Amino acid sequence: MDRYEIVRLVESARKRGDMPALYQADLQGIDLSGLDLRRVYLCHVNFAGANLQGTNLSWANLREANLKNANLSQANLNGANLFRASFGGANLTEADLRRANLRGAQLNQANLQGANLRGANLFRANLNQCVLIEATMIGVNPSGADFSRANLTNAVIIREQLSIAGNLSQTIMPDGTIHD
Repeated sequence: MDRYEIVRLVESARKRGDMPALYQADLQGIDLSGLDLRRVYLCHVNFAGANLQGTNLSWANLREANLKNANLSQANLNGANLFRASFGGANLTEADLRRANLRGAQLNQANLQGANLRGANLFRANLNQCVLIEATMIGVNPSGADFSRANLTNAVIIREQLSIAGNLSQTIMPDGTIHD
């Protein structure tokens, strides 16, 4: 499946009033940058290494999708369902993740510098070694989340919110101190 086929499938489904769906598609390495994929059903899709820069994925269902090493910089993931999605090594710089469901997501070694995570659900998410420099994290649910060795320098988050995180070992805190 290529970019043109995906655009055609999404537009066709929308014209019929249906929810576009690409369940379990293998889209590894594909360039879908800048596309409008809002409210598309993308559960279990393999986006490993894909270019999704600036793509509108707001309110899309990406449950258990593979986004390892994908480029999602400046992508709109507002309200997206990212339950148990894998983002290891992904580029999410300046991504809009407001109200996203990242429950159980694997974000280890992902770059979320400048990302907006306001109101996101990070319950039991793995953010080990994540770059969260200058990320906005007001109102997130970090309960049980693993922030070990993450960099939260200048991140906007209420310190009390971090107190319910599961693991802050060796985390660089917003004020630059290292949590022990």
